[in-house]
Formats: sequence, C-alpha cells, structure tokens
Amino acid sequence: MKNGVIQLIDLEFEYKIWKKRLDLFSSEVDLIMNRNTNLPEDEKYKSLNAVELLALEEHKEALVKLKSRIKTKEQELTFYNKDFPITETHDYFLDHLELRRKNEKLLQLHLERVSDIVVAIGA
Repeated sequence: MKNGVIQLIDLEFEYKIWKKRLDLFSSEVDLIMNRNTNLPEDEKYKSLNAVELLALEEHKEALVKLKSRIKTKEQELTFYNKDFPITETHDYFLDHLELRRKNEKLLQLHLERVSDIVVAIGA
C-alpha cells in the first residue's frame, strides 16, 4: 500500500507469504507426526497420545482449508486489473482483512500447539 492506495498486487504479495507460512506449518505437523511413528520401542521416548494426534490432524486440516481459501482469492485476482486501486471499504479488501484475521489466529494457534507438543514429547 503506497500513499493510502491499496493495489491488488499488495494483496497478492500477502497471499504468497501466507501460503509459504502455511506450507511451513504443515511441514512441522508432518515432522511431529512422523517422529511419533518412528520412535524406538524404548520407554524413555514419549509418544503422542490419541488426543494429541487427533488435534494435530484437525490442525493440519485447518491449515489446508485456509490455504485453499487463499488460493481461491488469488484466482479471483485474475479478474481484476493489476493496476486497479481499491479502497479499504471495497468488498475484496474486506474479504482480505477477514483472511488476514484467520491467518493470524491460525498462526497463534499453531505456535501454541506445536510448542506444547514439543515440550510434551521432550524433543
């Protein structure tokens, strides 16, 4: 956003960052779940219980769902001229703000869950 004008390219840039972040989060969840399946039969290693695994699976689904919604919004960008400025009251920008809020909420949730699980498994 320059001089109070919001360009669609600004929104597109933010979408790219969000998608990369969501990919990272998905990779972290995969690493944790893979660690759980590859633990030796030794009792000194703590594995995830069924509730923790279910929470991780639900979290992964939420990550995929948000990424899909972002991709849909990106596709909508193709219907707009890249040089077309929008205002902060434009429906497209309001949708963008809602996605931003969901992304920030999921970021916080991810950081809390992964941190809790890493502490719980003693990694």
